[in-house]
Amino acid sequence: MRGALAMIAVAVLAGGALSGCASLWGASKDQASIDFDRETKADDLKVREDQTRSDLGRIEAAIADYYKTNNAIPKRLDLLIPKFLAAIPPLEVPECGKETTEVEYYPPEVLRGGQVDGTRLRGSGRWGYVFNGRRVVIFVDCLKRSTSGVPWYQVRGVY
Repeated sequence: MRGALAMIAVAVLAGGALSGCASLWGASKDQASIDFDRETKADDLKVREDQTRSDLGRIEAAIADYYKTNNAIPKRLDLLIPKFLAAIPPLEVPECGKETTEVEYYPPEVLRGGQVDGTRLRGSGRWGYVFNGRRVVIFVDCLKRSTSGVPWYQVRGVY
């Protein structure tokens, strides 16, 4: 009798374990799996946003170095390569578009009071670049908001 009870217990436990495994293969998701997926997606988004801020900072630093060396603002970002920047870093902000290294160049009129005027942007999902005689701004050409609530075109780099 003990042997039979032990076999039933093993079968019940194995059945429970297998049903748990089935959820791993998509049969059904429990709340813990849904929460895990949500947290993982949020963490991935934060990593991408942090990388974008870091890349903005690297480009800003390269522009500053270019200016110190040449006493002029670069007309195009590709002038930074390879002396000041190895390459234009890939921009990957999923809510703004696909990954790209392209740059959207804007005329000086996009700057108002030294800041980028979001009403004049195309929202291309590329790096944005604008300068006038006194100010240069590199930004993410995206009208959507980052997780911090700030529109992407207002986000500045960290260096």
